[in-house]
Amino acid sequence: MASGLIKPREIALDIGGSSLVALEVTGSADRLKLRGCWEWPLSEGLVVDGEIVDADLFARELRAFASQNKLRNRSVQVSVSNQKVIVRNVEMPDMTEDELRGAIEFQAQDYIPIPVEEAVIDFHTVGKRTNAEGVSRQEVLLVAAQRSMISTLHTSIRQAGLRVAGIDVSSMALVRALIPPTPFLAAGADGGVCRGIVDIGSSVSTLVIAVDNVVKFTRVINFSSDRFARVLGEQRSIPASDAHTLAQRIGLIGPMPADSTLYASEVIDNTRQRLGEVASELSEEIRRSLHYYQGQEQAVPLTELILSGRGALVRNLDFHLAEALNMPVTVGNPLLMIAENASDHADVDLALMAPYLAIAVGLVLPEEE
Repeated sequence: MASGLIKPREIALDIGGSSLVALEVTGSADRLKLRGCWEWPLSEGLVVDGEIVDADLFARELRAFASQNKLRNRSVQVSVSNQKVIVRNVEMPDMTEDELRGAIEFQAQDYIPIPVEEAVIDFHTVGKRTNAEGVSRQEVLLVAAQRSMISTLHTSIRQAGLRVAGIDVSSMALVRALIPPTPFLAAGADGGVCRGIVDIGSSVSTLVIAVDNVVKFTRVINFSSDRFARVLGEQRSIPASDAHTLAQRIGLIGPMPADSTLYASEVIDNTRQRLGEVASELSEEIRRSLHYYQGQEQAVPLTELILSGRGALVRNLDFHLAEALNMPVTVGNPLLMIAENASDHADVDLALMAPYLAIAVGLVLPEEE
């Protein structure tokens, strides 16, 4: 069950490659109110492949963002998603939490490629079962992150005049934001509903597969939403902002028509061709990851894929992926978790931003216990 109240003074901070997004949410779990939503562009090269590269310059940008929006001295919840974060589902004997912690600390090196002394390790029991021999086993979600990467993140935030309330894994925030809570009466049902989420962010893409609300598989793909705009910018020698507009107003071939009132047919055809090449790269990466997951023992068949992140704004990308992967694909809306908008943004503006607010929304939602 969820813990209930949202701490009123904590801010969710989603750190991307090209921008910062922050949210403030208050209220109870069944009546959440959006108090604030802020966005800030980041200089290129500060965050690369999901990791802060220049800590001092990043801290300056974050300090300016916090000062302008009167967020200095606030506590923030942040998340990480990069190649230095490992998420594993491991099976352990049924034991107490203290015994489990000792066992995981002893066996962690068997599951993670990072030396244990260089890692920050956490775990969470996500389920229990009895095997064919009648022995009780528990499924544990093991998370490990490179200590130096976490330290750089923590230090940068403190230098910006903010306090770190917690650091989460982006895949878990995505599940909270985009997958409906499991009804109590269905909690013991066999199998469960298996959904995938692909968050195409401006730094990396995060693929997570969950059965009901339990993370079963996650992979970080070094593919950013900016790649769509980059190929268009190089093709037409236009600024990144104009290239993003092309991707959103023209996009790929699909049910949503291109904006032919603004663009000539030659521009539409060339844009679709280049975007199609990039989208095919992404679909192939996703296909390989899904094939790997589905080859695992006891893998539950995937029923649908949910898109989020800035890449989800590329017109008809959901249609392209559905065709390429032969499965239903929808664009997620994390704002369905919010009951009331009390921010400075109009509802229509928030609706346009919704796909790339998923991680931030997940960070402010209460965890299931």
